[in-house]
Formats: sequence, structure tokens, C-alpha cells
Amino acid sequence: MITGEQKKLLNDIHSKIMEYLDNHKIKPTSTIEEIKSDMDISIGNSSDFGQIRNLVDQYLDHSVKTNSTQFYNQLFSGFSVTGYIGELISTITNNSMYTYEMSPVATLLEMELIEKMSALVGYEKGGGTFVPGGSSGNFLAMLAARQHSAPEIMRSGMFGDSSMTAFVSRDCHYSMVKSANQLGIGTNNIIKVDVDSSGRMIPAALDQAIQISMHNGSKPFFVGATAGTTVRGCFDPIEEISIVCKKYNIWLHVDASWGGAALLSSQHKDLLLGSKYSDSFAWCAHKAMAQPLMCTVTLFNNPNILFEINDVEGTEYLFHDGDTKEPDLGKQSLQCGRRADALKLWLTWKYFGDAGYEKKIDHLFEMAKYAEQKVKKSKILKHVSEVFYLNICFQIHPDGIGHSQVGRFTVAVRDELFKNAHAMVNYTEVEGRECMRLITANYELKKEHLDQLFLDIESTADKLLPDFT
Repeated sequence: MITGEQKKLLNDIHSKIMEYLDNHKIKPTSTIEEIKSDMDISIGNSSDFGQIRNLVDQYLDHSVKTNSTQFYNQLFSGFSVTGYIGELISTITNNSMYTYEMSPVATLLEMELIEKMSALVGYEKGGGTFVPGGSSGNFLAMLAARQHSAPEIMRSGMFGDSSMTAFVSRDCHYSMVKSANQLGIGTNNIIKVDVDSSGRMIPAALDQAIQISMHNGSKPFFVGATAGTTVRGCFDPIEEISIVCKKYNIWLHVDASWGGAALLSSQHKDLLLGSKYSDSFAWCAHKAMAQPLMCTVTLFNNPNILFEINDVEGTEYLFHDGDTKEPDLGKQSLQCGRRADALKLWLTWKYFGDAGYEKKIDHLFEMAKYAEQKVKKSKILKHVSEVFYLNICFQIHPDGIGHSQVGRFTVAVRDELFKNAHAMVNYTEVEGRECMRLITANYELKKEHLDQLFLDIESTADKLLPDFT
């Protein structure tokens, strides 16, 4: 039973959450020293509920407000009330997804979402599982590819085997390289394939790289295409890549962690043309589908592979095959205990419906197009890449700034915006050029927000210009 004092604490904290959501300040300017001075982060002594209230206040005060329309920093943004409710209910019920008897409703919701999302990819009899993020999704896909190519490794290990090679674009997510390490493939056996001027993997270069690998005695087993690269937001030519993979009988994975949401839009889904020919597909709903972290699925054209890679001894205490006919999703998951991440996405999709989600995704594209035009019309902003998705990459190059200083000046403006809590925009490099990377992923983002952002960028540039000339 929950006590009256506990109820009061919960009500107080909920009020603080509402205040946090109403506050539009993007970021505190606190240093590490200031946070440690203000907040007792040590563990050891007990605290009362009054102290807990103060700690929550301090945590919120010192946290970046990622739901703000001034937050353009990462590949996620915004606040979903249904996603928040789903998180609360998942936490309160504390069900784990390994067996139906433990999570009956959540099991059915996850199965419904997996079927829905598999169909959007184009898998006729697809399946999959929720995983803790896109990196885990890519790992699971590479593991499945290894199992498909060399199933004996699951029992005997890789000792004495010839090297296996995986192929990814030069602009792939770094989790591909980490997955090779985790699987014992070896990071040297990740082959980075050349990209074109738009950042898309070149299918002919892939074909050539595979041939070279085979000639050297290696065994190609995995190709990772990217649908929505982290920096430029470009989409590899999946259909053309699939032809190369079929030619050599190699597993094709699509890392659509960022770009998968384009499938929700009839206007933009062709960015992922050819996905139906892939063997696996990673898709993060906590990115452009506005869900709280984490909410990711990895989908498979043939889901039986999930049972193969998770077929190990010692599960009899949990899975009672002779006593139940209901689906136990833990049999196809690398995890044992697992949160009901499906609930928040299911509630949000029920609320929006297909048409509502499509409208939201189309709006994000419209905001990206508007931001692109703002850069083009500016006298001091210069694109460093085409805009393919929701990523806008540009430099700040006013008169008086030499080419060698443009990158440093762009980063200085970005840092000043961040310092003064005007906006949080990330910076990166495109072809060796430092630039801002603006992400339009917030469903509440409007033209006036972008107008203010670009006004702040240009005024901050004017302020800092004397220091660079």
C-alpha cells in the first residue's frame, strides 16, 4: 500500500514536472563544479522526502530541456504526452517481457507493433523484437547475419576460422564497428565502402570491395546500408545494394534508426525504396516518432533467425513449454528481463492513427525545407551538404572571415548560442569542414521558432566577428 506521505511526494513531483514542461529555457549554464556545489551527489547517508524533493528540483534545474523547440542538437526532440503516460504505466506495472504470463497485454501490443512496422518495411511474414536502442539493433542484426552465414560459430566459436568481413558505408553509424568488436569479427574486418558526393554508398564500390575480400580469402557475411545517416541524413540506395547482396548471397541490413519514420509518409517513403529486399531493419521510434528513450525495434524478413540465435540451455525455469500455448517473447530476445517499451509507442500510435503520424512526419520535412531556405537566403550562411531528410548542415561565413577560420568561427557561434541558452545546435564535420548540424525533429516546431533561431545565429555572428578579424 502506498502511504499518504508517498502520495504527497508523488503529487509534488508531478507538479514540478508540469513546471519543467512549461519552462522554455533550453539549458542551464552550470559548470561541473557548480552542479557538485549545488547538489549532493554522494551516496551513503539517508535522506527524507523533503530532501528528495530538493534533489529532483536540482536535477531538473541542471538538465538540458530536450523537449524545447530550441533543442536541435540530437536526432530526437519534443515531448509526447502519450509516450510519457506509457513510460509511467510501464514503470508502475513493472512487467517484464520474457513471458506472456508476466506481461500479457504488453506481449500483444508488442506483437501488434512488430507486425505493423514489418509490413511498412515490406516484409510479408516478418517479425522482430524491441531492443534498447539503435546500436543494440545493429548488433542484433549483425549477430543474425553471422548465424545465417556460419551457424556453427554459435557453439564452437570463431577460433581457427578464416576472417569474416562486413561492409558498411563510410558514413555509417559507429555502432557497426563496435558490433564487429563485440561479436569477435574484429574491427579490421569492417570494410568502409566509398560514398558519392551526396554521402550515399556507391553500389559498384561495394561490389568491388566484396570481390577483393573474397580474393583475399575472407568470407563476406554482412552489408549494412544506412537510411538516414547521422550527419547528413542521406539514404543509401537500398534497392541497388540489395542486387549486389543477392549476387553474392550476403545478408543485407538497413540501419533506419533515424530514417525509418519516413515510411509513415506516403510522400517520403520512397527514400527507403528497396527495404523489402533486406534481411533486417533497425528503427528507432524514440527519434522521429517522438517517443521517450528508449524505443527501438529490429525487424527481420525471416524471424526464425531470432529463435536460432537465442536457443540456449538453462531456460527451463522461465519458459514452461509444456504448460502454455501463449507466446513468450523472451525466446527471441537477447535480454532476459526487458521493459515494456511497446506500450508508449502503441498508445501514441493509437492516439495519432496512421494519418496523424503521417501528418507529423510531413511537418518535420516541411520544417527542414524551411530551414534549408533560410540558409540559402542568408548572406552569411552556406550549405555544406544537400538536405535529404531532417538534417541541415551549414557554415557561418561572413565577410572578413578567411576560409581557414570558417569552421572555428561556426563552432564559436554555436558555443555562444549554447552558453546563453538561446538554442542548442550540434556541430560536426562534413568532408573535413566543421559546420553546424541542425535537426528538425520536434513535432511542435514552427516557422517562427526557426526564424528566431536564425536571427540569433546571425546576431551572435555579428557579436563575435570582431574577435576573428
